[in-house]
Amino acid sequence: LEDPAVTNITPDGNYLDTFAIPSQMHMSSKETGPRRNGVFEGLTLDDAYKYLYVNVEEPLYNDGSRAGLHDSTGIIRIIKFDAASKKAVPEYGYIIDPVAYPPSPAGAFILNGISDILYVGDNKLLVIERSFSTGRQACTIRVYLADLSHADEVNEMASIKDKPVKMINKKLLLNMDDLKIYIDNIEGVTFGPTL
Repeated sequence: LEDPAVTNITPDGNYLDTFAIPSQMHMSSKETGPRRNGVFEGLTLDDAYKYLYVNVEEPLYNDGSRAGLHDSTGIIRIIKFDAASKKAVPEYGYIIDPVAYPPSPAGAFILNGISDILYVGDNKLLVIERSFSTGRQACTIRVYLADLSHADEVNEMASIKDKPVKMINKKLLLNMDDLKIYIDNIEGVTFGPTL
């Protein structure tokens, strides 16, 4: 079991140091902490390079179940690190959408999680939710504007499932299904030139 990491390296690939990860982000052979292959997925820096934000792709075992077909109970953690000290400051909870389509055959693998995030200023992130269902070639990609301003800090909580926690507020900007074109797996987001 390999713990997730945020690692600083030189431009030529030499190791410098590693950020201190929160205690609930350590992997376990039991169903506690992060799920395998569901840990750190997205990463972004604020405009001043003072804070680094990282998200887990799927809910921690302690925070509840994965996204289902008809529920919205899956909770993702977004961690804000102080870039200078390399320590986590707050963590926040974010409720992901249900999986967009049933799998074929029934009971096969499904997933919805956050594949990337991008800081857009004023405590706001673009969040890429990616839903996949076995038997369906296309992924459902939804782009949200997430506002962390009024979300509760949950870094001291081993579990936020069924707790009275104020989650990150999110607003749908784009469901790529509405584009009526084939969309494959999207795992990155960045700024480009002004269009």
